[in-house]
Amino acid sequence: MPAILNPAIKHYEWGDIAALPDLLGLPRDNKPWAELWFGTHPDGPSTLETGNGIAPLKNVTGDLSFLLKLIAVAKPLSLQTHPNTVQALAGFNRENSLGVSRTATNRIYKDEAAKPELLCAISEFQMLCGFAPVGESLARAEQNGWHEIAEQLQSNGLEATVRWALNETSKPNIKNLPQHLQTLASLYPNSGGVIVALLMNHVVLKPGDAIYLEPGNVHSYLGGMAVEVMTSSDNVMRAAFTTKHIDIDEFFATANFIPQATRSVTPPTSSNPVSRFQIPSAPFSVERWHVTSGISITAEHEVEIYLCVQGQSGDLRQGQACVLRRGENLNLAESSLVFRVWGDPTN
Repeated sequence: MPAILNPAIKHYEWGDIAALPDLLGLPRDNKPWAELWFGTHPDGPSTLETGNGIAPLKNVTGDLSFLLKLIAVAKPLSLQTHPNTVQALAGFNRENSLGVSRTATNRIYKDEAAKPELLCAISEFQMLCGFAPVGESLARAEQNGWHEIAEQLQSNGLEATVRWALNETSKPNIKNLPQHLQTLASLYPNSGGVIVALLMNHVVLKPGDAIYLEPGNVHSYLGGMAVEVMTSSDNVMRAAFTTKHIDIDEFFATANFIPQATRSVTPPTSSNPVSRFQIPSAPFSVERWHVTSGISITAEHEVEIYLCVQGQSGDLRQGQACVLRRGENLNLAESSLVFRVWGDPTN
């Protein structure tokens, strides 16, 4: 039998009180279950059962370069971005030299790693992701009577408009808000982040759809449940929609303001039970297994983590994850959906 992982449970304010407990078959406790972490990051390390009792996953695998999460979003996340490798290393060393504790609430760089992310929807998943073309935003602003936004875009461009919106003296007074932003505006009625949200791509993923967020991508998750895979990092630059620490300067230092289409990486439909997400630049690899009959998998990489999100899959049941070392086997059963993840240090 493979080693079953005990995830770190994160009860953030935006979490869902039902989705993750129901998936795990656990009673609801009225806490917001936001994330389950499967990995070795020091802010949320997993444990596993060994012959000598419960041990940190790190003791068995060493530090993993990737982090696998299950997330459930009931309220919008912060408007945020993540650093690239150069920025992360410089920021981590800078905060260390300033004597900022890793556990301090105003600590931004928790580690030295960049934070690219793959998100694969388990339910319908809504998000704001990157900036829409300025021409589209300008036309939408003029059509809806958002004259001050239109004037800022025309006169100063996108980045300066975002900076203006996030300035504490800017108070949005916006009518005709699109439906996907109405909850956001009601939760944060005085936030200039609502103006920024109007300039972003609204993305709705169907179950099974996936998207890749490179470092610098400005985003906010609005609602839904998903699998997330990323480097083992918790570096987040927040600008709005949160009670956590906000650092506007660091947000602008790391954010990408070049409008671009979202990067869908959803594998094409196939009769093959396994499909790999094609992300050549990612430092991790992810496969999705639609299991319909009994199958045995042998781990081909130094460390692999498997997560079952649907069905009772032989050695794994819904909501469980396990770790395999190279050459170890996992038996999967019919009618299940399993994610397989491993690190790729060459990228």
